[in-house]
Amino acid sequence: MSIKEAEVLKFLHAQPQWLYEHAAEFNLRPIESKILSFQQGKMQVMQQKTEKMASQLIQMLGDANANHTLMAKFMAFTQRLLIVNTLAQWQRAISDGLNNEFTLPYHALIITADIPKNVRVPVNLHVNEKFKVISKKLTSPVCGALPVAALLELLPEQPRLESFLQLPLRWKEQTLAILVIGHEDEAHFSPDMSTEWVAAIADNMAAVLARLLKLVR
Repeated sequence: MSIKEAEVLKFLHAQPQWLYEHAAEFNLRPIESKILSFQQGKMQVMQQKTEKMASQLIQMLGDANANHTLMAKFMAFTQRLLIVNTLAQWQRAISDGLNNEFTLPYHALIITADIPKNVRVPVNLHVNEKFKVISKKLTSPVCGALPVAALLELLPEQPRLESFLQLPLRWKEQTLAILVIGHEDEAHFSPDMSTEWVAAIADNMAAVLARLLKLVR
C-alpha cells in the first residue's frame, strides 16, 4: 500500500494530536507551541505561589503555637505572683517560675528600693548601696553578652554563662528591684531580641513588690 507524502501531511494537519500520541513509536519529541509553553509558565508561577503560601501558612501556625505556649507560661508565672503575701513568698514565686515555666535556673534578684521597717526581708534580698546606683541607670530590659559587673557577681560561677538579661522591676518610674538572668547559650539573650513579653512580666513582678513594700495606696 503506497501513501503519498501529500496524503500524510493532509492527515497530520487534520489530526495533529495523532503525532503527539504516537511520538514515542517514532522516537520523536514533539515541539511545544508557544501557547503551550506560556500555559506551562503560568502553571509554574501558580505552583510557586502556592508553595510560598503553604510555607507562610506553616510559619504562621508555628508562630501561633509558640505564642500560645508563651502565653500559657506567662499566665502560670503570673498566677504564682497573685498568691504571695510576703517578700519571701514573692522571691520564691519568681525563682520557681523562672525554673519551671521558663527553664532559667541561673538568676539573681535584689531589691533596690527602701524597705519599710515593719516589712521582713530575706537576707539575700537586702538593699545594697551599689545596686541602688545601678538601678538609677537601668530603666529598661537589657540583653547581651556581659551584664554590669556587680550583677554578674550575684550569679553562680558555674556553669559558664554566655548571655544575660538585666531586668529592672519598675513601679511609677522607680526601679524597685533588679532581676538578672544568665544562660549558657550566647544567643539566648541577644541584644536584638524582643523584650515586650519580658517587660510585661517585669511590670507584674514590680506591681506585687510595690504592694508588699506598702507603696500601693
